[in-house]
Amino acid sequence: MTSHSTIMEARMSLATRLRDLRTAHTEDGRRMTGDRLAEAMGWRGRKARISKIENGQQVPSEDDIRAWATACGAEHEIPDLLAAARHIDTLYTEWRRLERNGLGQVQEAFIPLYERTTRLRVWQHSTVPGLLQTEAYARAHLSTIISFRGIPDDLERAVAARMAQQQSLGGVRRFVFVLGEQTLRTPMVNPAGMNAQLDRLATYTRDNPYVSLGILPYSRKPPVMPPENFWLYDATEVRVDGVAAQFRIKKPDDVAVYEKAFTALAEVAVYGQPALACIDAARRDL
Repeated sequence: MTSHSTIMEARMSLATRLRDLRTAHTEDGRRMTGDRLAEAMGWRGRKARISKIENGQQVPSEDDIRAWATACGAEHEIPDLLAAARHIDTLYTEWRRLERNGLGQVQEAFIPLYERTTRLRVWQHSTVPGLLQTEAYARAHLSTIISFRGIPDDLERAVAARMAQQQSLGGVRRFVFVLGEQTLRTPMVNPAGMNAQLDRLATYTRDNPYVSLGILPYSRKPPVMPPENFWLYDATEVRVDGVAAQFRIKKPDDVAVYEKAFTALAEVAVYGQPALACIDAARRDL
């Protein structure tokens, strides 16, 4: 069965090969920088795209690969690079096929992962994490995913699994959540449902030996702005939520980057009474 980690490992392998092609190439005695490569490929002003490809955040198209290898004087590498890219596409197809069986089994698969995790750190910018959702909020959230992705509707099984995940909150575990303030205001359910969800979050602003909840207010400039939600399981694995699927990252260097990002976000978040004030402000706006 294809896993998120298998997909991410394949993506990172291709990304590393492309980065190595760039760094190994020189022209007029000068190293091929991201800026120079972007210009050679006709991507003027789009250096960020080079960085995203080299960091595995974006899979290049076949035309991108041809242009990249040609600009680096490595045309002989094109067939093998294209084969690697097509392999990644195959892995995505297999993952999507797995998800087409419904969200229930996907949600159930998280239960043993939470049970063996002793320290969980979560960054989520616009929706409440599943472990903190009320049943009504979970039903609306999962229903939205099912509808958007056009996958089989096993909503009740998925909701039941998500509620079962919450049994992992406690014991020897320490779970830390940092949420963007938008999370408090995204109208996933009706006002009464949102009020109940905010009540649930408010309980975690008080002293709790197992759960810490921080809110990143609108008014604070974040030191890093990750475009995706991510979950750090101990210091060994990261789950990243993408639009099409979720991915698992286990490469230590990459996990360390997410740990650094989470620490930076957590340091500017507010906790306790200031966090409760953010929740109360969102409640008033209902």
